[in-house]
Amino acid sequence: MQKKGISRRIDELGRIVIPKEIRRNLKIRESDELDITIDGENIILNKHEVLEKDKVIDDYIKILGKYINKNILFTSKDKILSSFLTDKENIEILDNDITELILNRKKYDNTNSSITNLDKYYIINPIIINGDLLGSIICYSNSEINDRERNLLEFTRIFLEKHLEYE
Repeated sequence: MQKKGISRRIDELGRIVIPKEIRRNLKIRESDELDITIDGENIILNKHEVLEKDKVIDDYIKILGKYINKNILFTSKDKILSSFLTDKENIEILDNDITELILNRKKYDNTNSSITNLDKYYIINPIIINGDLLGSIICYSNSEINDRERNLLEFTRIFLEKHLEYE
């Protein structure tokens, strides 16, 4: 573990402020939950993840991606949990533009738009359960995404919400 050399005082209610640079680097936002654990004399803070790797979802994403021959990502708010990549590019983290689109909580579809700041065709379907944004299903490609594929992505969003709601 790397020490950063930052100290903070605890206030009268037992609170500390996590520096802005650290929150930005770890993509910790206002109202995010943190898990607090103790390891010997150390207090460990971890970003709470509602979604985790899931074998059923992982298999589903790979089958869907092969079937429509498009890149598919299943994500938490800011982390890729499962993927099928047609062009074998190595994506390990989501860039800030995509993360902001996910946090917007609205379906994003630039496949029929000539105005876009992204270099590919994208559909981002947020996964929302009981009013809480958990993550998203993302499809992107160099070629336009057709109506059949769009319908499969909507079905996938509904399936994932139902599947995750009962866990």
